[in-house]
Amino acid sequence: MFQEKMIRSIGCLSENLAKIPYKWTFISNDDVIIMSKNTPKGESMTKRISKKYCVIGAGHGGQALAAYLQYLGNPTILYNRTKMVIDQINAYGGIEIQGMINVMVSDIKATSNLKLALDESEIIMICIPAHAHQDIALQMAPFLQPHHKIIINPGRTLGAFMFDRYLKAAGFTLDIPIGETDTFVLTSRKIRPGISQIFSRKKVLHVAALNPEHSKVIYDELIHTFSMIKMEKSILFTSLSNIGMIFHPFPALMNLARIECDESYRHYKDGITPMIAKFLEKLDKERIALANYFECPMSDVKHWLEDVYGSEGINLYSALQNTSQYDEIGSPSDITTRYIYEDIPTGIVPMLELAKRAGTPHKYLQLVLDLANSMYGIDFREIGRNDVTDFFEEYKPKGNR
Repeated sequence: MFQEKMIRSIGCLSENLAKIPYKWTFISNDDVIIMSKNTPKGESMTKRISKKYCVIGAGHGGQALAAYLQYLGNPTILYNRTKMVIDQINAYGGIEIQGMINVMVSDIKATSNLKLALDESEIIMICIPAHAHQDIALQMAPFLQPHHKIIINPGRTLGAFMFDRYLKAAGFTLDIPIGETDTFVLTSRKIRPGISQIFSRKKVLHVAALNPEHSKVIYDELIHTFSMIKMEKSILFTSLSNIGMIFHPFPALMNLARIECDESYRHYKDGITPMIAKFLEKLDKERIALANYFECPMSDVKHWLEDVYGSEGINLYSALQNTSQYDEIGSPSDITTRYIYEDIPTGIVPMLELAKRAGTPHKYLQLVLDLANSMYGIDFREIGRNDVTDFFEEYKPKGNR
């Protein structure tokens, strides 16, 4: 179990260190020393520099991340457009974290005033469903300044590319760093406004900048807080590493009857059966084939679980069953789940459109889209990220231009 101990006086560091029988890593921030036993042996003492963060979105990920950042000593302001949610957080006295860390973070700021939130920040962490990126980009555009850096957590497929397009459509012309992650850094769930569970942190987090010249800038900003980050050369990697579109939509579609009947089950452990897992392996092969077309090698979904969570198994199903971080991740509460309304328009749709242009296999991608369209009576392609022409032309291998 993850354990953390905080020493309020730097002067007592040597005295306490002598009493510790195992290797600790010390992350210093002002008058707080955080000693984490969860860090691999052999790592040296690290001086952490505080950064001013704004977290956009107080959902499952955003609320937990905001509290986690503030807990680590980064001045953090949480923005959510729904004032009622913010009022509930403030009335609770902050954000309580449970699980991996158990602490009440009472000194965090929360607001529904977007200008205020951006004015007080340097690093902007976008933590809302990807299908809402256009709306928030249009709202942010008038308030962004040259010192801002934007990181989309995660970008899903074409996240940073589309966010930049939305900003330009709003008349924004500054060349500020815009990056994206391939997944969300925490495995977390919101219990209610003001209370979040954090089950684990990812062991590796891939990050890329839209403009490669900004990659080092984003890396230097994030490494002080996220020691697990790995900077990639291009958003091509983070866009094609969209594991959510493998794990979320098809299993949700296969369990719609359970969701409609208000049955509670564990999405990853119970909702992905051996047969569903076999289908996901086929779906993932189409993602890997597309990545190979772009000459962008990456791990398949089973090895992703091993890299990120340390999970092992002879196949995807067994690897999922051996992923303890998914033990308490429950099922969607209703059929309008983001597993459908986010992961199909911003995952399945752009991946399918890219595969069509690349001429790589896409039978299973098409099947998932057709099934969702038929069951929901919605044209998810029409409302999704279907315009991939510019992205495809920019990133396709030189030999195919």
